[in-house]
Amino acid sequence: MRGPLCHNNMYMFRCGYRLSAVCPSSGRAVHTVKFQKRRTRLHQDQDFQRLCGSRQWSNNTEQQLKVVSDNRCFGGQQKVYEHYSAVLNFRMRFAVYVPGNLERPAPVLYHLGGMLCSEQTFIQKSGFQRWAAHYGIIVVSPDVCPRVNLGVENNKIEANGESYYVNAVKKPWSKNFQMYSYANEELPSIIQENFNVNKDKQSIMGHSMGGHGALISALKNPGKFRSVSALAPVCNPSQSPGIHLILKCYFGDDTKTMEKWDATCLVADYKGPELNILIHQGYNDAHKDDLCLESFIIACKKAGIAASINIEEGYDHGFYFISTFIEQHYHHHAKFLCDS
Repeated sequence: MRGPLCHNNMYMFRCGYRLSAVCPSSGRAVHTVKFQKRRTRLHQDQDFQRLCGSRQWSNNTEQQLKVVSDNRCFGGQQKVYEHYSAVLNFRMRFAVYVPGNLERPAPVLYHLGGMLCSEQTFIQKSGFQRWAAHYGIIVVSPDVCPRVNLGVENNKIEANGESYYVNAVKKPWSKNFQMYSYANEELPSIIQENFNVNKDKQSIMGHSMGGHGALISALKNPGKFRSVSALAPVCNPSQSPGIHLILKCYFGDDTKTMEKWDATCLVADYKGPELNILIHQGYNDAHKDDLCLESFIIACKKAGIAASINIEEGYDHGFYFISTFIEQHYHHHAKFLCDS
């Protein structure tokens, strides 16, 4: 059973605004099509090295990639790397899952994590690797913020990782908190240099704060991503009192600047190609008042932007919710990233 928000706004999804089908493996309604099953043959180590890439991103030893962990998973490799970020002025970690059945440059999906998370929480708790392996998608997930200690008294940004994937302009945050540029410029450059990816086939997704990052990344870069999805995304942070206080740390009292980093505000002026949006939110999400999904729905309708938005009865904000619906998100992205 769907929640009231979905029922009250069903008129918004007519005329192509909401597309749905039935996922054969779960019986749930899902924005998807049928796909041909990929081969699952394991390649030899030398083939994996060819596909994964063994080059170093830079001759500067400070900027080279350091392998932190490397684990076999669903026939592929789940790795975590550390490097020095010139954009963030700090050392960062990011995770990369490389399926083992790749035969050519692979599509890439970026996942942005939420507050109180890291690259570890997503790769260990979501179960995404099963579907990344099935569709042959390389998945990249950076840490949510630089783990720098700026010594700001009684400030929770550092402790919680509340970067919101924006570029801060106010000191002391401006030196290190440039997560939008990191996620959209520096990190993709590193991935394209070191891994055998198809740079013309990339999509983005995220959870909560990371859902906000995924939405603004797609809205601020028309045509860059073939699809975008979000699980319980923060949709209208400039109008959410709690999140507004965080944005003030980065932008001061400049409301106009805040709105340039707000998905609901950006939707109103979006002029690019179709975004191919999928969103899930739990009806029992304790944070739904801060997420402001209804404001985003209204803004999409006014702008004529299509989306598939689902309110799921009985689900909250956590990783049980994510792991339940992660399959549908990979079906969604595969439709735009994969050839078959």
